Amino acid sequence: MPPSLTVRTALPSDADALAAYIAAIVAERLPVLFARDAPPTVEQVARMIARHADDARSALFVAVEKGAILGMLDFSGHARPQQHHVGSFGMSVARAARGRGVGTRLLRPLYAHAKKHGYRKLELEVFATNGPAIVLYESHGFVHEGRRRGAVMVGEEPVDLLLMGKGV
Repeated sequence: MPPSLTVRTALPSDADALAAYIAAIVAERLPVLFARDAPPTVEQVARMIARHADDARSALFVAVEKGAILGMLDFSGHARPQQHHVGSFGMSVARAARGRGVGTRLLRPLYAHAKKHGYRKLELEVFATNGPAIVLYESHGFVHEGRRRGAVMVGEEPVDLLLMGKGV
C-alpha cells in the first residue's frame, strides 16, 4: 500500500481532478464496469460532490496520492424506510494504482461511516467477470447473495451481475 496515499471525503475543490479521474476510467472502456457514452462534466461532478455532502448518510470518498485521485467510492443508503439499515456502493481504482491496496484503503472509511450512521448491511453489485474485485470483496468478508444472469451486455455478450453483501 502506498504510504503517501490518503483517503478522505471528496471536497468541492476536487471537482476538476475527480472529473478527470472519471474521464480516464470511462476512456478505458473496461468490460467489467458499466459503460457511459461520455464522462460527466466538471459541473456534474461538482453537483455529485455537493449531493453527498448534503446527505449525511451517503459518502463519496477519494483516494489521493501526490495530488492525483487514484480511486473513488460512492456510497448511498436505500430510500425505503424498511431498508434504511442497508447501503450500497460502487468503487473504482485508476489503472496505474490497481493491485496496490487502494481498494482496501477506500473500504476502511466506508465501514466507519456505515457504523456511525446506523447501517447494518453493505451491498454491492459486481460484474461476474471482474475477478480482482470479487477477490477483494471476499477478502473483506462480503459473501455472494445472488446472481442476476445476463443482467449486463458487454458488446454482444451477456454478463452476470453478482450481488454481494456484508454485515457492518
